[in-house]
Amino acid sequence: MPIEAFRGSRASTWIAAGATALVAIPALYVVAKRLSTKRRAQVQFTSSQFVLSAGAISFQFVDGVPKRVLLVHYTRKNEWLLAKGRKDQGEELAAAAIREVLEETGYRCHLYPVPRLPTRAPVSAALSGITLQPDIVRIAENSTEPFAITIRPTGPGQVKLIFWYIGCVDVVEPGQGSAPLFPGPGSHMSVEGFGRTGLFEIDEALRMLTYEGDRDLVRTAVSILG
Repeated sequence: MPIEAFRGSRASTWIAAGATALVAIPALYVVAKRLSTKRRAQVQFTSSQFVLSAGAISFQFVDGVPKRVLLVHYTRKNEWLLAKGRKDQGEELAAAAIREVLEETGYRCHLYPVPRLPTRAPVSAALSGITLQPDIVRIAENSTEPFAITIRPTGPGQVKLIFWYIGCVDVVEPGQGSAPLFPGPGSHMSVEGFGRTGLFEIDEALRMLTYEGDRDLVRTAVSILG
């Protein structure tokens, strides 16, 4: 084949390939858009497919600063964890978080009013006087709303939703109040396989926690508390 004919053949091939690519672009866009739409499709679970749980990242505060965090040791698997558990029928999620901390660790705690909590929860219309509020992130002052949620698959078509709160352990130094510095065993510790529990310096707790997800929760809570 003459060189000129060969070059012309290659040029024709490139032009044809370019034309094919240009024609394919709209089709690829349609496919990508459909895939993107599918990713945004909602998934629904019936009451037999999900379980609601709650937990609290419970800190000991000193002058408003979180200094120690409460952990519990799960002896059956040799794991250090954050206290959490399923809510009872008819129980509020916040109440479930506080109850689970007490049952699994023996420590009493209460929800801590976070000075500045980023949230998408709207202000009550009765308080704000605004009936329609945009779905945007805002800063809630002294809020006890959940600061995080974990969505954990538990089986085919089944999930556990864990709502996380920031808590304050009801512990005082000796001679400064009546709350016990060393509480008694939680009511569910032995039956559920929990052993040692305690308040640990935050850096130490981050090293002790078994799961990265729990470490992320502690880091996020500390960051929010600023």
